[in-house]
Amino acid sequence: MRLIVTILLLFSLSVGMAEEDSNCFPQNRCGLAFDKDNGILNFRPLIANPYEARIGFIGQPSNDRLRMDIGATFDLFKLSQYGTFGVDMMTYTRLRSEGRFKFPVETTDYFFGINSVFTFIESPFWGRSFKGVEQLRLRLAHISSHLIDGYTVNNEFITPPFVYSREFLEVIYKINNYSKDNCQEISPYIGVNYIFSKIPRNIESFELITGIDYRKGLTENISIEAGYNFTLKGFDDTYYGVNSGQAGIKYNFSGERAIFLGVYLYDGLSMHGMFFNQKDSYIGIGTQIYYF
Repeated sequence: MRLIVTILLLFSLSVGMAEEDSNCFPQNRCGLAFDKDNGILNFRPLIANPYEARIGFIGQPSNDRLRMDIGATFDLFKLSQYGTFGVDMMTYTRLRSEGRFKFPVETTDYFFGINSVFTFIESPFWGRSFKGVEQLRLRLAHISSHLIDGYTVNNEFITPPFVYSREFLEVIYKINNYSKDNCQEISPYIGVNYIFSKIPRNIESFELITGIDYRKGLTENISIEAGYNFTLKGFDDTYYGVNSGQAGIKYNFSGERAIFLGVYLYDGLSMHGMFFNQKDSYIGIGTQIYYF
């Protein structure tokens, strides 16, 4: 663990960033601001990836459940002009709906770690012939999962709890394509997750991650946000595809404060460690509070 942290820090300090460019973090009139001087994150959380920082609820009417995400990600300090070092702290909770605003908690996953983000104005692959702004995010993190009293009948767990824990290194490469004329942003990404320590042992060590984010400014305060994420993950030497999506309307109260209302889709192996070998499939409606 210490060796990996040291490598990340050394890499952070040694990566050469492009020369200063006033269009690195473009500001546009339709609420798609991306300006470090205004405190907005260097790398905004991926819209549809389940394991990102969120504050919000997702109701799942088809199975009488509710998902509650509470999380934060912060850039603590700059490593270079366009490089940052930050922290991630999140929880992902599954609740059962029993009506009359009663939501017993079934399971909660705890996520915490560190991240380094590097922004490339001049593409390291295509030079200035490529117009997009590229970003590399490295995350070193831990996830543990626990059953809660809401997953019991007559004070006994429906299925017995077990130890679920994994430490991983995630690498995501994202290309941000901005169009100020159309007030939109399209950001495809691809990455890999290497799980170097895990319980249970039958979890596969590598996961492939890919997806796309879309933002469209409608007015100065209102924008559309949508995303799709595909993850290939598995256990017992077998891999399965996990599809997740999110789309809706975002209203900006200020440059860093907003509320989102939209539709969520999830289909594939559960994101919750206590059910890592079970399938979740639902369409939900939810809201989310933005602070970045």
